[in-house]
Amino acid sequence: MKKLGYLLILFALAACNHQEKQSSSTASGSGNNDNSFKPYQLNKAYTIVDTGFVDAEVMECTYAVITRDNKLADTIDKDYGIQKIGDDSYLYLTLTDTKPINNTSTKGEGRKKSISGSLGKYVVTVNGNKQLLSTLVPDFNDYFSSPSVINGNIFYWQIKQKDTTGNNRVSAAKFNPVTKKTNAYYLVDDYIETDDANYFAAPYLKNDTIYFNGENNKLRKFTKDLKPYN
Repeated sequence: MKKLGYLLILFALAACNHQEKQSSSTASGSGNNDNSFKPYQLNKAYTIVDTGFVDAEVMECTYAVITRDNKLADTIDKDYGIQKIGDDSYLYLTLTDTKPINNTSTKGEGRKKSISGSLGKYVVTVNGNKQLLSTLVPDFNDYFSSPSVINGNIFYWQIKQKDTTGNNRVSAAKFNPVTKKTNAYYLVDDYIETDDANYFAAPYLKNDTIYFNGENNKLRKFTKDLKPYN
């Protein structure tokens, strides 16, 4: 009887240990499933097949690898997104020099992957054909011009170097992709002594008014035709 009781205790302990291991394995497996990325359609033209955190030297953002017609298109700044200009016409910001990094500091922050990279160029695509925005509009700076698509037009900060001292002529600008014409309104001279890519905030629309917020947080207001209110 003593032997039988002892064996029953051993069987009970073994069963408990097996159940704990199985529960632990199941929990671990579910975590891995949560970390797996499922591609999804971003719009009619593009699909995101991978995303994660990127250390872009002087700033942090989220990257997205996008495809078009099942072919790799670009690696882009996901926070900026893909802004629609018109029918199968889009604007986005690329990331360049991307490579994996071993950064444990992002663990526990909900970020699944980390890469390093640099802010690249703004790209306009029409029916899948790419063109750099800087080749379409005058005095465009990929780092500081902060373009926005508003009602099918591209509003941006026009930055033209004035002299060798680093002084710049800064204007509010509007590019019409249909007519290919750009209008500009002079704002201020600025040496732009910063590495903050958001020094000039992206123009935005509110109550039929276009806002440019920059140059020491001074807010400028314009009509949709880029006529100033103040």
